[in-house]
Amino acid sequence: MFYKSVGFVGGGRITRVVLNAWKRKKALPPEVRVTEIKAEVADKLKTMFPEVQLGSKVEGLVGSEIIFLAVHPPVLPEVLEELKKILKPEMVICSFVPKLSLTKLMEALGGFNRIIRMNPLATSFVNAGFNPASYGPGIGPEDKSKFIQQMSILGQLPEVKDELIEVYASISAMGPSYLWFLFYELVNLGESLGLTREQALEAVSNMLIGAARTMVESGLSPEEVMDLIPARPLAEEEEKIKEIYRQKIQGIYNKLRI
Repeated sequence: MFYKSVGFVGGGRITRVVLNAWKRKKALPPEVRVTEIKAEVADKLKTMFPEVQLGSKVEGLVGSEIIFLAVHPPVLPEVLEELKKILKPEMVICSFVPKLSLTKLMEALGGFNRIIRMNPLATSFVNAGFNPASYGPGIGPEDKSKFIQQMSILGQLPEVKDELIEVYASISAMGPSYLWFLFYELVNLGESLGLTREQALEAVSNMLIGAARTMVESGLSPEEVMDLIPARPLAEEEEKIKEIYRQKIQGIYNKLRI
């Protein structure tokens, strides 16, 4: 039970992530329509996904079973005004946008309550996402089952309280941006010391998978986990790094909650 017709408002990064996840598993819906006003963004999307129907008006999404909102928060109020004109009782709206809760979205859409909020992770690009979702009161069991079947293609899809979506956005959706540059630096160092690019990527990626499993499966405390390696070359800098994390990530969360 998959969607046959889906629409996206916004054709940027997160839309490409979702479409790529579906395409990798040969699960692109038969009809995918995307509204995007920026020509360069639309061109990039069309290059990656020639199957997609592109337009510049929200009304071009009429007839979609589900419409995904994939725009920046400042643009969303204007989008919601346009969306109200094409809403049908049987439609489902899924917002990827932080800041506006289910309650605020329902208010902005004149009481329409067939709404889902989802917090997509960039790793959904390769079907390895951890994508928390919360469901409005108008989403029944069949709606939820259909959504879960379609969106589980992206990875894990835990149901969470709506007020926690911004927490997940701050620590997990944004999480790779706090770490990827460090991981790629390890890869670069591996190359500079004699590994091939492929060998360095293999070493670092497998280390990361194992490190995550050790955190979850070992049953050890954080201190005991970190004590499994006798040397801590960055020990003198750890408190500085943690303070940077606390300040920056708390700042991001505060912005998302306003």
